[in-house]
Parts: sequence; structure tokens; C-alpha cells
Amino acid sequence: MDVLSVLMTLGAAVLVLGAPGLPTALALRLRPLTTIAATVPTSLLMVAVSAEIGHVLGIPWSFASPLVLGLLVGGVLAVLMRRRASATARAAEPAAAPDGAGVLQQHEGDRTAPAGRFLATARGRAIAVLTGLLLGGGCVLVRALTMMGGLNAVNQTYDNVFHLNAVRHILRNADGSAWVVGGLTTLPGNEGYYPAAWHQLVSLVVQLSGQEIVLGSNVVMLLLAAVVWPVGLMALMRTCTTAGPVGWMAAGTLAGVTGAFPLSLMYWGIVLPYFLSMSLMPLIVIMVGHLAGLAPRSAQRLSGGQVAVLLPVVCAAIALAHPQGVFVGMVLGLPILVWGTAARARDRWAPGLAPRPRLWPLATLTAVALIGSAAAWVELRPSQSSAVWKPNASLKEAIGQAISLAPNHTPTFLPLGLVMLLCAAVVLLLTRSRWLVAPWLAATAMSIITRSTPEGDLRYLLTGNWYTDNNRTTAIIAVAAIPVLALAIEHLLRLASRRFPQLDGVPGLVAGALIAVLVLAMGVLSPGSRVNQSYFETEWQTSGLLSADERELLERLPEVVPEGAVIATNAWNGSSLAYAISDRQVLNTYMGFQAEPEVHLLNAELDDAQEKPEVCDAAEELNVEYALDFGPQEIHGRTATYTGLNEISETGAAEVVLQVGEAKLLRMLPCRGTDGSMSR
Repeated sequence: MDVLSVLMTLGAAVLVLGAPGLPTALALRLRPLTTIAATVPTSLLMVAVSAEIGHVLGIPWSFASPLVLGLLVGGVLAVLMRRRASATARAAEPAAAPDGAGVLQQHEGDRTAPAGRFLATARGRAIAVLTGLLLGGGCVLVRALTMMGGLNAVNQTYDNVFHLNAVRHILRNADGSAWVVGGLTTLPGNEGYYPAAWHQLVSLVVQLSGQEIVLGSNVVMLLLAAVVWPVGLMALMRTCTTAGPVGWMAAGTLAGVTGAFPLSLMYWGIVLPYFLSMSLMPLIVIMVGHLAGLAPRSAQRLSGGQVAVLLPVVCAAIALAHPQGVFVGMVLGLPILVWGTAARARDRWAPGLAPRPRLWPLATLTAVALIGSAAAWVELRPSQSSAVWKPNASLKEAIGQAISLAPNHTPTFLPLGLVMLLCAAVVLLLTRSRWLVAPWLAATAMSIITRSTPEGDLRYLLTGNWYTDNNRTTAIIAVAAIPVLALAIEHLLRLASRRFPQLDGVPGLVAGALIAVLVLAMGVLSPGSRVNQSYFETEWQTSGLLSADERELLERLPEVVPEGAVIATNAWNGSSLAYAISDRQVLNTYMGFQAEPEVHLLNAELDDAQEKPEVCDAAEELNVEYALDFGPQEIHGRTATYTGLNEISETGAAEVVLQVGEAKLLRMLPCRGTDGSMSR
């Protein structure tokens, strides 16, 4: 791997994540930061929809499909938005609108320091955003790369075999459909839906860059964690809260304050589709915040038309990335709707307020959302047999861990917990964006419940939607906690600037950055973070799935194995990654799969091909010309699952043609079938 390969992959990833959705974002005439944040889920939707259109119409999978779809949708939307703007302009009264609506209002933070003249300029605001991105995104990137052990490392977990091979499956079939990905492990005709947005994105990056799947997957993962995630947090602060430049910057800086997200989901599983869904979750808070009427009046506030377009786009993108994102949206969004309804009810009947806000539309929407969510929560959750993850903390421990933003199964860190409680109190008691506390309380409660609720029906009812997996539910905390921390930091600094005017302007931004970095350091240096780091390194820098020798052999394998040949492999010991890494067809693509009886026969008895004619026939029928022997060691403590591959070189069924360390590639020797003829 060289610098040029990385740059080509990075450029391709930026194009795939940005270009298809950019026309729509531009047509909506969003502000710059919101445009960047909204472009990614819009691109994701264009990618997913174009994959299914191409599947139905027989169009080969390429970047042209989502790009053309994005241009068409963006063009149509631009025409509609232009007509709507013209109609609105004609209907507008010549007199100024009441309540200052005819003048772009600033956020509370823009008006009341620490902002200063410089931070009120476009350049000053841009510097605040870039500072947050550099500090927060840079921290996430450096930590992740350090724990991965390199940009081209292979994650050593169970799910990674599927994710990498699924990308190859798309490329080999020239079809990005979710049903094609779902067919990776099924017999023809039994294909089912699988949330394939992650694999679609990575396949396009690999196709555009011409680089390896492992590199493409890692670059997309890091780009989401170090850029998309902090940008989403800053856009949330910018559009939905009273924060000014210091608050936006603080939100970006704190993107990596808890290992619960994004770092935990960059090693656990590895559940990359859910990770993709979670990286877009700040957009859900933005949409629901506007829907509930809680976004303050400002130049950044989205119009009704913009929300009407972006809300279904964002929801669809998150659901297509991973269905569990829908349940995360419920946890975060429903408390916001309830808060907004309660606030509107209070204003509706409070004396002396005019004009009074309309209550019943929002109250009806909230009631429908609550009822619909309750039904979906029960009906759409996985079966109870899938809810296999157990609690790992007492109630007291779980409360401490959740409040101190500790990742799953890591110690409480009291100092950070006290900071979190202080910031929540500041936001609740002293700011106009106190509604941010509602999703934080919901996310904290979900984390406490999953960590501590005993196994049984109650645990399944509350957390079975995530397979009762603590890592998945704990990740929700980051989405809700970081805005609370950032807004509190800015508000406290604003109060300090009233006593110390020298904190106004750039000095205030510097002071805010220092405070945010201090809180970030508390999270990074906490005991929970250190434990989380050891988990991360274990899943990336060990050789449980694929050793360095085995990786080298797979990279050299195309020099020996012709393209049409099939290789007998064992997914449990990593040899099935020959599909993703070597671009050669393998007998078994994943640990769990459907297959013809001949496949199971070869897995069990391929080493007896010389003695058993039926085995010879099966190998001939399936075109199995080679086999990989990566030894008996397998992940999850398993040993020698496929007995037909364990002694294949000793039985005379095959000969070694390439060996790196203990890893061997073997070529099957001619054998006699049931009709008495010799194979090959």
C-alpha cells in the first residue's frame, strides 16, 4: 500500500459519499454546513435506490447509476423549489412580518457572546467549524488508526468475513441489490433482503479507485467516523440550538469523547451497517427538532419545505443502512416530540402570549408517532432466540457507567460523570435549548437498562430490538450527550465573558477549544477508554482470523490460481477471505450458509478424494481445484470445523503449490470418480 493508493481510495470515497446527494442538497438551498451534513444520507439513498433500479432493469452496477439518479432528482427538486419560492414571493406582504420574521435572526449565541465581530463573519464561523473538525475528527482518526495497527489492517471478527466478501459479491455480479448481498450465503432462489447500503458504498469506492476491498472498507469507515460524524454534530448545534460558534466548535471537538461511539462500533462485531446508520443519527435529531418546533429562529433554521424533503430522505437512508437505526430514532426522537408538544401546550394556555402556537397538529403527530412506534417496536424486533447478549453490570454500576459515558463493560469514571451532570443541569436551567436533555435522558436510560436488566421477557421487550446487545444501545449515548456538553461549555463561557469581556471574540473561541479539549482528554484518558482500547486492539491487531502469513498468501494467490477455479476454504479460520482479498471463487463464503449436499460432503471429506469416488465426483462437479489449509485454529475458540481440509496434504488428495509460514495453498490431484474415469 502506498500514498497514491490511499489518496485514490479517499478521493473515490468522497465522491461516492458526496456527489450523488449534492444536487438535491443544493436544490434545497441549505446553508453550507447543513448542505455538507445532508449530502451524505442523500447520497446513501441515491446509491441504495439506484442499486435496486439497476437490478430490476439489468443495468450493470457502477457509480454512474447513483450519480445520474442524483442529478435527475436534484434537477426536478430545483425546479419545484424555484416555483415554490416564486409563489411565496408573490404572496408575501410588502410590510415587514411580525416578530422580526422578515429579518434573519441570529442564534442566542450569535447575539450574546462569546462571538465577537470576527466570529460573526463567514470566515470566523468557518474557522470555528474547521477547528472542531480538526480537533474532534483528528482525535478519532489518530486513535482509530493507532488501535487498528494500520490503514490496511483486517478486522479479526466474525462479521467481517461477511462484509468483505459481500463487497466482492457485488463486484463479481455487477449488481448492488440488497437481495444480491442477501444471496451471498443462500442457495439460488432463496435470496432474501439484507441491509446492503454499506456494501454498496464500499463496492463503488473499490470500483472507482481500483484499490483493494480491505483498504476501501477501512477508508469509508474512517471517513464516516472522523468527518461525517463530527460534521453532523456541528450541524445539529448550528441548526437546532441556541449555540454560537463556540458551541459548534465544541460539538465537533467532543466527537470522540466517549469510546461508546464511534470507536466501539469500529471493532465490535464488526457491525458496519449499524455503524453507518449511527454515524448519520445527528440528522434525525435535526429533523425531529424542527418537526417539534424546537429549533430557534435563525438564518440556519430549516424551512418547512426543506424539512418535508429531508425528513423522509434521512429516515430512509438510516433505515436502509440498518433497520436498528429506526429504533434508535425512536429512542431519540419520541422524547423530543413529547417535549415539543408539552412546550407548545404550555405556551398555548400561558397568559399574555400572542400569537399563540398551534398545538393540535403537533399533539396529533406525537400521538401517532407514539402509537406507531409502540407497534413497530413489538412487531419488527428480531426473535427472542436472537437476543443472546447478557447484562454485565449491576444497576448501580450501570447508572455510573451510563452517566460517565463509559463504553460497554468498562469502569465508571466519576469526574466525567460529574461534568456530564453539571452540563445537563446548565442546559436544563440556563439555556433556551433545554429540550436537548430529553433525548440524553432517554439514551442514558436505554444504556442502563441494557447493561443491568436480568435476562428474561422484560429485557427482551426493552432491548430485544438490538439483540439485547449492550454495545449497540450504549452507542446511542454519544448522539445525545455531546450536544449537551457542547452547549453547556459555550453557555458557561458566555456567562464568564460578561465578567471578563476580554474573552469576547477569538479569545473566547480559543478558551472554548481549550475547555472542550480538556473534557475530551477526560474521556480519552478515562479507565473505560483504556479498557475499550484493549478491546479494540484485540479485534484488529491479533491473528485469530487471519495471520500475517495467511494474509500474504492470499495476496499472492492470484499468481497461482486461475480465475475460473474454485478454492475449498473454511470461513472460521479466515481462508474464505480469498474471495474478498484474492478475487477467487471459494466454496464457503461465510460461517453460516445454505449449500448443496456436495458442498457439505467436501467440507467433511475432501481429504478422502483419492479413496472415495463420490467425493471426487463432487469436487469435479463444483470445479474445486484448490484448497487452503490455514491450520485447525479458528475464531470463537473453535477448532477444525471442516474436517475435510485438515489433513488434505497428508492423505495424498492434494499437493502444496504455495506456502507462507504454516499457511498452505494446495492443488487437488487427479482422482477416480464413481464411473471409473480420472478427474482432470
